[in-house]
Amino acid sequence: MSLPLLFLFLIGIAVYWTMTQILPERRRVQLLRPSLADGLLEALNEQRHARGLPVLELDEDLLQVAEAKASHQFLTGIDEEGWEYPNSFAGMFGRSLLMEVLISGPAPRMVEKLAKQTEVLDGEWIACGIGVAGGRSDQVVVAMVLCREAWDAMPVAVPRRSLLERLALGE
Repeated sequence: MSLPLLFLFLIGIAVYWTMTQILPERRRVQLLRPSLADGLLEALNEQRHARGLPVLELDEDLLQVAEAKASHQFLTGIDEEGWEYPNSFAGMFGRSLLMEVLISGPAPRMVEKLAKQTEVLDGEWIACGIGVAGGRSDQVVVAMVLCREAWDAMPVAVPRRSLLERLALGE
């Protein structure tokens, strides 16, 4: 293989990588509005506090899920896709421990739209992740993931010893 052909091949790989990996990630990050997300969570917690409910604590893993969904939703408009959870949350699915909220509309009305979500004002939710994505207009997408109980990954179970091992160890 000649050197110029190898050089062209490497340039092609670099361009492909930039177009498919680097630029889409930069665009996704540019769409996020973390200060608006913080303000929405603060306003929601004020309403919860006024009703005598516990405030929602921000969970970093759920925050990443919500931010990814908000930007995905803003870019594609597909409601069913984009909720990507870390593997540590696999045991929570199907047990009513998580709730997903997806709202879109003008940014100034988001606090009132969130307040109309009766499930968000349920006292059993204690942790959340909230992501907001928007462009140059005032239209934004809010994705929120709520968690009912504190979640820690399951510790690795100690394997049960075989009968031969228990006899050898004198157990």
